[in-house]
Amino acid sequence: MNKIGIIDDNKDQRETLQLALEAHLENRDSSLEVVDIFPFDTEDFTEYFEWIQENDICCLIFDERMHNESENNIGPVGYRGNELVTIVRNKFKDIPIYVITSNKSDEDLQEKFSEFEDIIDRQEFTDEGERYVDRFIRASQRYLDENTSELEEFQQLSELVASGKNDKKDLIRLRALQLKLNLPLDSGLGERKDWLDEYENQIKFLEELQKKIESKITE
Repeated sequence: MNKIGIIDDNKDQRETLQLALEAHLENRDSSLEVVDIFPFDTEDFTEYFEWIQENDICCLIFDERMHNESENNIGPVGYRGNELVTIVRNKFKDIPIYVITSNKSDEDLQEKFSEFEDIIDRQEFTDEGERYVDRFIRASQRYLDENTSELEEFQQLSELVASGKNDKKDLIRLRALQLKLNLPLDSGLGERKDWLDEYENQIKFLEELQKKIESKITE
C-alpha cells in the first residue's frame, strides 16, 4: 500500500500530524496510508532510501527543525529538513516533498524552496488541512502514474537491449531511467551493460571537467 511518510523529531507533533492526515484521507476515500519516523541518526543516509522503498512511500512531509529532540536514546541528529531534502532528491528526484513547520520564514529553509513542493505553516495546515491533503493526494498520484509509466518503459528497453535490437539512444534512455528510478541493471545485458557503465563514467568525467573549468574562470 502506498504511503505518505512523516519525518519529525517531535513525537507528539509527529503523531498529531499523522492522526490529522489519516482523518482527512479517510474523508477523501483515499487508499493512501501514513507512516512516521524519528529522523535517522546517520552518516550516509541510506536508511532513508531503504525506508522509502520498503514502505512504498510516494509523498514525504518534513519538519524543518528536526535536529532538536532525542527519542529512545537516539539524537538529536545533525541535520535539518532543508539539508535532508537535497539528499533525498539525489535518489528520488521527483518524489513530492513538503515541509510543515512553525518556522516558515527560516532563511536556510527559504533558500531551498525550489526543492520542495511547498513550505506550509503548521497553523495554516491546522486551519486548512483538507485543502493541503487534497494537494498531497494529487501530487502522490502524479508521482505514482509517472513512475508506473517509466517503469514500464524501463522494462521494455531492458528487453530490447537484451535482445540486441537497440540503438545508442535506447541505451542512453535506459541508463537515464535506471538512474532516475534507482533500479539495478540486469547483468544479462553483457557488453551492453559494460557500455552503459563506461558511458556513465564519461559523463561523470565531463561533469568534473566542467566544474574545474568553471572554478578557473571565477578565480
